Amino acid sequence: MVVKAVLWVGSSREDGAFAEDARQRAGYELYQVQCGLDPADWKPMPSVGPGVAEIRVHTRLEHRVIYIAKFEEGVYVLHAFEKKTRRTAKAHLDLARSRQGRVGRAIEGGTRSPKRSSMNVKVRRSSGNVFRDLGFPVEEAESLKLRADLMVQIRRLIENRKLTQAAAAKMLGVTQPRVSDLVRGKIDLFSIDTLVDMLARTGIRVALTIHRGRSRPRHRAA
Repeated sequence: MVVKAVLWVGSSREDGAFAEDARQRAGYELYQVQCGLDPADWKPMPSVGPGVAEIRVHTRLEHRVIYIAKFEEGVYVLHAFEKKTRRTAKAHLDLARSRQGRVGRAIEGGTRSPKRSSMNVKVRRSSGNVFRDLGFPVEEAESLKLRADLMVQIRRLIENRKLTQAAAAKMLGVTQPRVSDLVRGKIDLFSIDTLVDMLARTGIRVALTIHRGRSRPRHRAA
């Protein structure tokens, strides 16, 4: 599975300093985009720019992450913010639009390096773990990454088999509301053990691959 890098434009990483549950869900939604999937709840943002989309994170508060994923080198996160009114504030849209324009012009000009460049805006490459980028301690970020991997596998399984949520619940040995929570990206409601058990009920075997050095433990499903 090809996983794109996350590229944080300007202060977008700091902008995403949400409450813990919102950061977990935003991280998972971005990870799905890295894997070539659509987020659980999103909408296109043509008013910001071609190919731009908005992730909608629903917790006790409303949060949004504006990104563009059409470029080969990675998923550019343009802006993240807490949404306090029904209509998105013009300042948020203007900021995302400005950053999208600079990214687009730099790429058209052949500058794809994620650094301060002709974009005239700082672009930082992900650490390799979007949850770590969002401020989680290393150990917790690795746990979240494993949970995200497992949830992506279950989502792909449901979609590939064209299962209804009721049919998926029966196959996975859980209730339909639990499947709904998973499909809606509520990563904070699932443990690694729960997700492994769900996959095991489908006949899929989960194994771990351990890497030394900067790389972190990763799982693979067989």
